[in-house]
Amino acid sequence: MKVISHYLEVKPKEEVPGAAMREVITGDDGAHNFSMRVFEVAPGGSTPFHSHPWEHEVFILSGQGTVKGGPRES
Repeated sequence: MKVISHYLEVKPKEEVPGAAMREVITGDDGAHNFSMRVFEVAPGGSTPFHSHPWEHEVFILSGQGTVKGGPRES
């Protein structure tokens, strides 16, 4: 299990132009029903709509955005 004091210690992956993802907690850490990922999305950017069999929690720490959850948007 990795020990992280600050999410910036994790090297970001840029799988989508304009959006960097840091995987802070994953199944490799024993979290089989949970994933903590920190995204930095550039203005006007987005991440692809997708779903997983586990929960999603979304916190916008600065700026603004739209969160889609099935047929709903918030």
